[in-house]
Amino acid sequence: MTWFTLAPPVVMLALGALLGRAPLPLHPSWTARLLATTCAMTVVTALGTGVFMSINYAATLAPAAAARVPEWALFGDDRPVPHPVGVPAVLLTAAGALVAARTAARWAAELRTARIQVREPLETDVPIAVAVPGRHGGVLLSRGMLRGFTADELHVVLQHEASHLRHRHHRYTASGAMARALLPPLRPLSERLRLSVERWADEDAAEAVGDRAFVARTIAKAALAHPPAAGPAAAFAESGVVQRVEALLDSPPDRNTVTGPLLFMGNGFVTSSLTGATLHLDHAAAALLLYLLSLR
Repeated sequence: MTWFTLAPPVVMLALGALLGRAPLPLHPSWTARLLATTCAMTVVTALGTGVFMSINYAATLAPAAAARVPEWALFGDDRPVPHPVGVPAVLLTAAGALVAARTAARWAAELRTARIQVREPLETDVPIAVAVPGRHGGVLLSRGMLRGFTADELHVVLQHEASHLRHRHHRYTASGAMARALLPPLRPLSERLRLSVERWADEDAAEAVGDRAFVARTIAKAALAHPPAAGPAAAFAESGVVQRVEALLDSPPDRNTVTGPLLFMGNGFVTSSLTGATLHLDHAAAALLLYLLSLR
C-alpha cells in the first residue's frame, strides 16, 4: 500500500468538514442535494478504504490464499500491510459495518412502527407532524396538532410534510444520519443537511400558501408548543427553527437554475471520482473487460 490509499478518505473527510461549516449561497434544494451526495460518498469511501485495507492485510497474513483474491482487489504492489495499519483497519471496518447494520435495522423498525401509527392520530397533546415514506405511509399527526392548530395552520403543516414525501427527503436525512453515525467529525455536515431539507420543505410550503410570514409564525408556534427541556429557547434550537423563521421572513431565495446544477455536478464528479478510486472501480472494469475478451 502507498500514501494514495488513504488520500481519498482524507480528502472526503476534509470536504465534508468544510461543507459542514461553510454555508452555501444556494437554494435549500441544491444545498441538500450537494450535502447528501457528500455524506453518502464519504461513507462509501471510508468503508471501502477499510474493506480493501483489510483484504490486503489478510493477503499479507496468508500469501498462499492471496492467489485466490482478484488482482483488482489488491493495492497493486507487493509490499505487505504492516500490523500497526492492518489491525486497526480490520477492527474499524468491522465496527463500521456493525454500526451501519444497526443503524439500518433501527430505521427499518422505526419505519414499520410509523406506518402502523399513521392510520390514526397519535394520542398526545404535543403537536406532532411526521412524513412517513412508502406505499403505506402518509403524514402522521397528533391530537395536539389537530386541536391546537387552525385549518390554515394545518394547511401549512401538511404542505411542509407533503414536500418531504414528494422529494423523498428521508433519503437525504438517512445519508446524513449514516455519515454522523460512522464518522462523528461529520456531525456538523449532517446537521446542516437536516436544516437544508427542512428549509426546502419550508420554501415549498411558503410557495403553496403564498404567505411567507404566516408559514414562519406556524413553524414558530409548533416549536414553542413542544415541552422544552431547558426553557423556551430550547424549542427553537431543534431543526434550526431560528434560521428557518429568519429565512422565511426574508425574501425568497434564488432558484439557482444555473449555479445550482453546476455546483452539484461538480461536487458529484469530485466525490464519485474519489469513491471510484477507493473502490478500485477502474481496476475492476479493466479486469472484467480482459475476462470478456478472453472468452472470445
